[in-house]
This record gives sequence, C-alpha cells and structure tokens, in this order.
Amino acid sequence: MWRSIGRTRTASPVPYGWAPAVVLLLVSLVDRMEYSLVSAVLPQLQAEWGFGDAVAGSIPTAAAITTGLLAVPAAYLADRYDRGRIITVVVLVWALATVGSALAPTFAVFYLVRMGLSAAEAIDNPASASLLADFHPSASRPTAFGWWRTAAYLGGAGIVLGGVLAEWLGWRGAFLVMALPGLATAVLVSRLHEPERGWTDRLTAGVVGAGATEPARDPGTLRIQWRRLVSIRTLWGTGAALTVMSLAVGGLTFWAPSLLQRRFGLGDGAAAAAGGGLTLIGVVAGTLVGAALTRRSLAPTPAQWRVVVGGVGILGGTAAMTAALAVEGVLAFCVLLTLFAFLAAWALPTLTSCVADVLPAQDRGLGYGALQIGATVGGAIGPLLVGAVSEAADSLTVGMVPLLPLLVMGGVLALCAYPFVAPDAQRVLDAAGAP
Repeated sequence: MWRSIGRTRTASPVPYGWAPAVVLLLVSLVDRMEYSLVSAVLPQLQAEWGFGDAVAGSIPTAAAITTGLLAVPAAYLADRYDRGRIITVVVLVWALATVGSALAPTFAVFYLVRMGLSAAEAIDNPASASLLADFHPSASRPTAFGWWRTAAYLGGAGIVLGGVLAEWLGWRGAFLVMALPGLATAVLVSRLHEPERGWTDRLTAGVVGAGATEPARDPGTLRIQWRRLVSIRTLWGTGAALTVMSLAVGGLTFWAPSLLQRRFGLGDGAAAAAGGGLTLIGVVAGTLVGAALTRRSLAPTPAQWRVVVGGVGILGGTAAMTAALAVEGVLAFCVLLTLFAFLAAWALPTLTSCVADVLPAQDRGLGYGALQIGATVGGAIGPLLVGAVSEAADSLTVGMVPLLPLLVMGGVLALCAYPFVAPDAQRVLDAAGAP
C-alpha cells in the first residue's frame, strides 16, 4: 500500500519504528529552513526595500497573527481527522508560499506571503505532535520529540544555506531553491500510515498486546476538551517555560547573523555560517545529550527528572549567552553561542515529551495547538523586541539584553512543574487502561 511508512508493529520499545519520526522531522526541518531564510537574507531585503530594524523584527510577527487565528481550528481537525493528509496539504502550501516569497514585487506582498507560510505551520504543528505521540510510547518520546523540536526551533541549516545561496543567486534565488525540498517532503508525508490513537499509551500501561485494537475515544466538544486541558497542572509550567524560551531563543537566533556582521565585521556568508551553523551544532548535540540524560532518573520518577533536566539546561544556557554578549572576541562569542544552544536544547526532548505524557490521546491536537500559540507568539515577539531596543539604543548587543531575564524565567517555570508531572502522567495511563 502507498501509506506504508509506520505500519509495522513489534514488541520493541519503538513499535512503529523510527521512519515516521524521520518523516515528521523532515517536515519540521523544511519549514524552519524556509522560515529562517529571512534571517539569512535580511541585509539584502533591507538594502532593496529600505526598512529599519524595528520593521525587520516585525516580520516574524506575521507568524503570531496567523497562528493565533488558526491554531485552535487546526487542533480541532487534528483530533478528529486523518493527520497525515492534513500535513501533506500543508507542505504543498509551504512550497507555493516559498515561490510566492521569491516573486514578491513589494515588501507588503512579501509580508503577506510570510503570513500565509505561518498559517501553514499553525495547521501542521498539532497534527505532527499528535502523530508523534501515537507512534511512540513514553520511553522513546524524549528522543522523537527532541529531534522534532530541534528542527522546529532553530533551522540553523536554513540560515547557513540561505546565506550561501543569497551570495550566489540573490535572495530571490534562495527562496526559489528552497521550494524543491518542500515538494519532495510532501510526497514522503503522503505515505505516512495513520496510527491508532492512544495505542502506545495502552501499551505503556500494560493493558494491551501488540495486536490489540480499540476504537478511538470521542474527544467531545471543544469546550469539554478545554476543560480537560486547563486541569492539567503540568501544562501550565512546561507550556509557559517553552513559550518564554521561544521568545528568547527566537530573538537571539533571528539576529545572530546580523550581530556578527555589525559587531565583528563578518561578511554575509561567514555571518550566516557562524550564527546558524554553530547554533545548529550546539542544538543537535544538546538534543542528543538531553535525551540521553532522560534514560536514567535521579528523581523519584522519570517524568520529574525530565523537567529538572529541561529547567537546568535553560538556566545554564542563559549563563552562557550572558557571557557571549559581554566578550569582545569573535572566537569567544562563537564558542559561548554554541554552548548556549547546547544547554538550552536540553529542554527540547524533556519538556516537549512531558507535554505528550500528560495529555490524553484524544486531546493531543488541541494541547499542542495551544502550546503552538504560545511558542509562535513568543518566537515572533522576541525578534521584534530585539529590533525595537536595538533601534532605540543604536546597539544590537544592547537589544539582546532584555531576553536574558526571560530565559531565566523559562528555566524557573520548568522547575515549577516538578511536583505535578508524575501524577498528571499517571492519570493518562490510568485512563488508557480504563474501558
């Protein structure tokens, strides 16, 4: 059959295999690479259309506007309809929006096209997160969600590739080239098998065998779903932490290439490679280490240990970024930037998998839709905040300083979820085992 990726069930810790996670990672990576092209080609955009830093920082605000409008309807669809088909349509829209960015005759048109691209992402995210949770039981979720969030947060490869393509083909050529991976990814997503909702939860709870099937639970009305979500105390801490982290990381990574150009005199390609490439290296390594740290728990339960690792990682990353903004040499700055990405990335596999563990299967689309609203709003406000402060202070370094206390707040909020995550996760398993 055409939709054969992820059909196999085994008695292993990863019953559906890793292929579905790889496909969903590619979806997130293609989206983030295209999205991050704006950061890589920003100097060329400003040179062509003559807008300042405050306007430049407002470009990601389009993501917040469209996500706020579409995240809940998208989550509603993800909890009730075929998620693979939803994502396939979304990826095709990305490819069209990428071409539209390249052909935009004015900045206003370009800005509107970016809003359309963000609308596609808002629809994709709840469906992808819900699929990942149904493809993976609790034990393998930190690794699966860690890689997925790695691509979603940074897309550093897009900054590097965008800088190189912009120097070679110009910024319009860079966007045209990036339409091709979107088309190829759409073909892969169209082959994803639709897994049974909640089966991995029942498998974790030990109430089904490898061949058991059960009709999906009815999520009820949207109002009933919201009532269930707001009662999950872990979501308040982890969701707030991921939102604040998105704000700070979004601002830091969006402006990193421009900071390297202005402060240290690097060229377009070198700045994009250093700003994007080093953060990508750091976040990949940090995701691997963060997922590995979850395999052994130093807390009473694995769920509690995950929020500890995530919170400590964010706080450690804050210290590294504080030092990076204070140093004078480009080499020291790049090392500390990489260290920041490495430590902050611990939160990706830990906190995101905690969210999956405490959400009932029938509500995961809505839960991740709500989380996407916070994360995207934070990611959009961060670049705008940095741009506005930079313009007012005439210093991009000063513009990044307000993000540091926000990172501290994110780490503290993650740790605040510690007493709630274990009982909330156990309630999901108890419900999965109930008739």
